[in-house]
Amino acid sequence: MVGTSKVKPEKYVEASKWWTEKGLPDLRSRPWAKSVKSYAVQFGLGGEYFIETWTEIEDYAAMGEMDKWVIDDPDRAEENRKMWEEANDYFEWGPSRLMGDWPESTLLPN
Repeated sequence: MVGTSKVKPEKYVEASKWWTEKGLPDLRSRPWAKSVKSYAVQFGLGGEYFIETWTEIEDYAAMGEMDKWVIDDPDRAEENRKMWEEANDYFEWGPSRLMGDWPESTLLPN
């Protein structure tokens, strides 16, 4: 899964602190996350949103785990939503997308 964002003007220090202390540790703690990497897109090749955060999951079945995580503990999910809402002060969120290896990148059974 790839999410995109950009730092709001004059918020770089606060955004970096929030990401390091809250955002990245939260994503890495998710049971379905195999790895989390963030990249700054260079030379304007990423368009308007110059930060890409790649969260590696085992397979598309992990998306069911994400739903279960919310359903099993709605209080935890709400607390987590509020924590990510703080980030709206520092980041503008762009589009997200799913990525997969060819030919495994299919949602249809073989």
